[in-house]
Amino acid sequence: MSAFVLRAGVVVVAVAAIAGCASMRRMDAGEAITARQQLMKEQGALMRSMGEKMKAGQVQAVAADAAKLEQTASRIPKLFPQNSVDPGVSRAKPEIWQKWSEFEGYAGSLEKKADQLQATAQSGSAQATQMALADIGKTTCGACHTTFRGPEIKK
Repeated sequence: MSAFVLRAGVVVVAVAAIAGCASMRRMDAGEAITARQQLMKEQGALMRSMGEKMKAGQVQAVAADAAKLEQTASRIPKLFPQNSVDPGVSRAKPEIWQKWSEFEGYAGSLEKKADQLQATAQSGSAQATQMALADIGKTTCGACHTTFRGPEIKK
């Protein structure tokens, strides 16, 4: 192997490593709050969309939204870095970081149940899909919000 090719390879690897490290920087509290609020709005829209599809009898169409819900659920813990609390902007309670494993458990449960919802919807069973959708709303979203989300912010 020529010295030129070897040096070029080292440069490419170094540039990739630097770029990778730069993209892994931690979000500050404000960035995290903005990102997670956007993610939660997206999840709320997915839940509404699935409810509307169920009412319209489009059971199998729920699967695509469930897949998106699963993907977003996997990102939840990363959007709650330590001390990213701002009561004037965010409804996140400090209890999130005090009971971190419980919080992560809700996110993991949402991811798992969204995957199960996707499979159920693909089966075409309206009753099973409706039950799975209601279960997500009650035992994951609702339970997590009850424990870890504060009251509406009055502006």
